[in-house]
Amino acid sequence: MHRPSPLRYRLFAAAVFAATLLPAVPAGAQDTYPAKPIRIIAPFPPGNSSDVAARFLGEQLAARLKQPVVVDNRVGAAGQVGTAYAAKAEPDGYTLLMTSTSATISPAIYKSMPYDILEDFTPIVRVAIAPMVLLVKADAPYASLEDFVTQLRRNPERYTYATAGSGTIQHLAIAAFLSRLGTDVVGVPYKGSPQALTDLIGGQVQFMFDAVLSGRPHVESGRLKPLAVASLAPIPQMPGVPAAAQSSIPELKDFEIEGWVGLLGPKGMPPDITERLNREIVAVLTSPAMQDKLAKANIAVAPANSPQDFARFLRTDAKRWKDIVTAARIPQE
Repeated sequence: MHRPSPLRYRLFAAAVFAATLLPAVPAGAQDTYPAKPIRIIAPFPPGNSSDVAARFLGEQLAARLKQPVVVDNRVGAAGQVGTAYAAKAEPDGYTLLMTSTSATISPAIYKSMPYDILEDFTPIVRVAIAPMVLLVKADAPYASLEDFVTQLRRNPERYTYATAGSGTIQHLAIAAFLSRLGTDVVGVPYKGSPQALTDLIGGQVQFMFDAVLSGRPHVESGRLKPLAVASLAPIPQMPGVPAAAQSSIPELKDFEIEGWVGLLGPKGMPPDITERLNREIVAVLTSPAMQDKLAKANIAVAPANSPQDFARFLRTDAKRWKDIVTAARIPQE
């Protein structure tokens, strides 16, 4: 019987020993991503900016990845239900979260959260920006933002403002606005923008900040009047409407409040999957077709950004809302 040479035997034994040190490869781990449908959790009802962006993006992303992309609305507790669900999903790139500004607002408002938006997720890409606009009734006697602020400061007790609920971006936009003006006005929280806008149109409340997404249709119908957008410069979604930051009111010199929509994955997603999703989504967002779709929905495409850019943005945004809540003396719930 032929016996292997000592050198060959030693090489064979070394190879066998090295193989025993390799970790077991789970079944399917070597499949090319994506190998099955992808689900995007939208933690708000259909029609919300995160839901709209998820559906627009999902359609285009499915075509690029050659796999279905399904939007799953899991609503409740100001977005916390769907967000908590996504945080506990497997970090394999098949369950994602299309979240929004509420994700960075909530830690400033609530004492206890079922997740940490900065630590329990993998940032993928910021998708869109939702500009805010200051609205009054169409026949309100204000010729400009400056005129409105003058009258508001003169008789604040005559005014009430509407919000889409306590702790929403509509609420904090007003809080930041009034805090800068040094004026106290009574607020009325509603269960969403539709109800707040209805009472604003009816004259039960006198003003509110809302996303252009939901406010612009009422401006175009002639029922509401926009006084200013909460941005550093005018925006194409509201042509002819001045920016509050460019007004002659010194306290509003750099006033900017805008919502955002972005895609996250559970903590621990593989970097190669995160980078792949980022590249594909940025390609979709820079396409004329996607930009046109979002523009028609009154949402602006966010500047191209990497996962690292988005991570830095989340931390900056969370601090901004905490500072606004502190300055406006809003108690935590």
